[in-house]
Amino acid sequence: MAISETKICNQALGYFGAGRISNYETDTSEKAVLCRLYYESMRDEVLRAHEWNCAIWYQALSQIADDDENYLLDDYEEYDYQYQLPTAPKCLRVLKIVDYETYDYEIVSGYMLTNLNAVTIKYIREVEDVTKFDDNLVRAIAYRLAAEIAERITGSGTVRQNMLVMYDWALTKAIDIDAQESERPQTEEYTFRDAKDE
Repeated sequence: MAISETKICNQALGYFGAGRISNYETDTSEKAVLCRLYYESMRDEVLRAHEWNCAIWYQALSQIADDDENYLLDDYEEYDYQYQLPTAPKCLRVLKIVDYETYDYEIVSGYMLTNLNAVTIKYIREVEDVTKFDDNLVRAIAYRLAAEIAERITGSGTVRQNMLVMYDWALTKAIDIDAQESERPQTEEYTFRDAKDE
């Protein structure tokens, strides 16, 4: 069976013996409703956890003018420029400003504030096309989803904790395999700060 949201959800449900759903988009069962409620946020959480090869993207950012209604620099006077973070595909995590090993910036409400007058970023993007995921990443996402919905379905906090343990294992394995497909050292540090208003 090809990778799909339905398959990932059924994999998650199967990890704690909850049965299957018929279709991610149309199934009206409680299990399917919970999968739809949490799948995207759990997928994005896993994507943010590592510099996945399938999620790396580059984009030059657009400056925000001082007459824009979203202009923030009046409250952040230590910075000279404000940039819109990517929305298509959505930026989940800034990894670095291209051509700079380190450079001060701050992420606020979907904008980057910095003193550079031109910025291209390397970032982790939202990936909606599940066919881009390899089996190890799919397993990590499925275990993370399982951990989020298991207690709501089974009423057992122990089951949830077991799923979190398995998620940690699956994530570590997926990261190890993904890192073997690039020349980046696994210990590379990235210069980013979490959004204040995420």
